[in-house]
Amino acid sequence: MSFEIDWSELESDVRLNESIRKHLNSYLETVSLPSYVGNLRILNFDLGKIAPNITLREISDPLNDFYEAISEDLEQSGSDTEKVEKSPNDVQFLAEVEYNGDMLITVAADLVLNYPTTSFMTLPVKLTISNIGLHSLCLAASLQKQVFISFLCDVSDSRLDTQDSILDASGSLLAPRRSLEQMRLIRSMKIETEIGGPHEEEGSMLRSVGKLEEFLLEKFQELLRKELAWPSWINLDLSDDEEINNVDDCNEEHEAL
Repeated sequence: MSFEIDWSELESDVRLNESIRKHLNSYLETVSLPSYVGNLRILNFDLGKIAPNITLREISDPLNDFYEAISEDLEQSGSDTEKVEKSPNDVQFLAEVEYNGDMLITVAADLVLNYPTTSFMTLPVKLTISNIGLHSLCLAASLQKQVFISFLCDVSDSRLDTQDSILDASGSLLAPRRSLEQMRLIRSMKIETEIGGPHEEEGSMLRSVGKLEEFLLEKFQELLRKELAWPSWINLDLSDDEEINNVDDCNEEHEAL
């Protein structure tokens, strides 16, 4: 079963794009940079107008892991609630997500030439990341006014690469036959690089640019595996949005009176 989502609501959300940009920069701050790169940062993030293709594969009850995560959060926040009760409205989707869209990420960095001496020359570099492709199985669970999203494995796709799915069809859904560290998530990506300023040492600089592009691809794949690949997930708390909507409704009623 295939279905469509209102992607325009997401791609036009300035706060969402800015929030993702800030999160990516927070991650880059924790990354140890190679000697030929400095001041690596995300300048702009744009979800793009092309939505992913989503095919529903299965509907089931949410995994216990998600209920336990909510219970732990409540316990840490000092809530009197000891255990989260399951509701008939709780639901979980297993979906195949395929994306070949127009997402754009603009990255800036300083390219450092350490020859003939350390930091002999520094040039600004701007990289535009586009043509991002992925094809994966994903879990999306809705419970307790929260949404959990986690990617399970890559799906075989001859248009992206020749790698087989790491999902073992004869075994448990969450028991892949190879380590999830081998999940790529990002299967294709285009990087266009602009080097600013004079660069007489062109050969050395171009070699460093190639290394930087490989470094970025590796780190983006590493970030997605760390944040989105099972047993990790992202958790979207929708209760705050509901409270904001309730406040807006009250204000409108007050103004009407």
